[in-house]
Amino acid sequence: MADSNVTTISVSVVVDDREPANLIRAVRSHPNVHSVDIDRLSTGDIAIRAGKIEAVTIADNNSISVGIERKTPTDYVTSAFSASGTDLYDQAARLSEVYTHGYVLVEGTLDEMEAAAVGPDPAAVRGSLASLTARHIPVIPCSDCERLVDVAIRLGRKHTEEPGIRRLPSGAVTNRHEPVTKRIYGCIEGIGPTMADRLYERFPTVASLVSASSEDITCIEGIGKEREEAIRKSLHQDE
Repeated sequence: MADSNVTTISVSVVVDDREPANLIRAVRSHPNVHSVDIDRLSTGDIAIRAGKIEAVTIADNNSISVGIERKTPTDYVTSAFSASGTDLYDQAARLSEVYTHGYVLVEGTLDEMEAAAVGPDPAAVRGSLASLTARHIPVIPCSDCERLVDVAIRLGRKHTEEPGIRRLPSGAVTNRHEPVTKRIYGCIEGIGPTMADRLYERFPTVASLVSASSEDITCIEGIGKEREEAIRKSLHQDE
């Protein structure tokens, strides 16, 4: 059940005036959109930021937080592999220059993207997606127009709202070379690296800790009833 005290952030959206009517309708009908302007964007097809955009022109696009380049599967393949026309890597670079956060959202599935690759090997489509995502900006297949708009709005919200997930405590075990279970223990509130070592030595799997009795846990040096309760709460917080 959603927390009734959580404030839902609405965003303002600018859609490029060359985008299709069904996309504009999907943006207007999204429940988390505060306002929609249809204007000519110098880069990207959808631009998003928190609050209301009073007046957006090409000159002040850089005041907007999130820029989305929308592609159909055929558009993606053409711009990623064609020797002529718009180059997808150039578009990705422009998004990064103009917006704080840029994304390429594809109005189709990965299967549809590969099916559109008449010339290149379908595996090359996955390679280009991985290359762009790792080295430039994320590419996300979104199935259809409605889902693409929803993903775009959610991205805009996530980049403008306060994180909803509790930050890791300062003493957390973060060394990626440590066993995953030990790192999980180190992220429990009140459990730092030293205590995580002791927990891991006694309970090498999360399952073994979950099934342990209170006596099994509190017999570990430094873990009293309060810490034991914090461990229980952390392990069962999603139930």
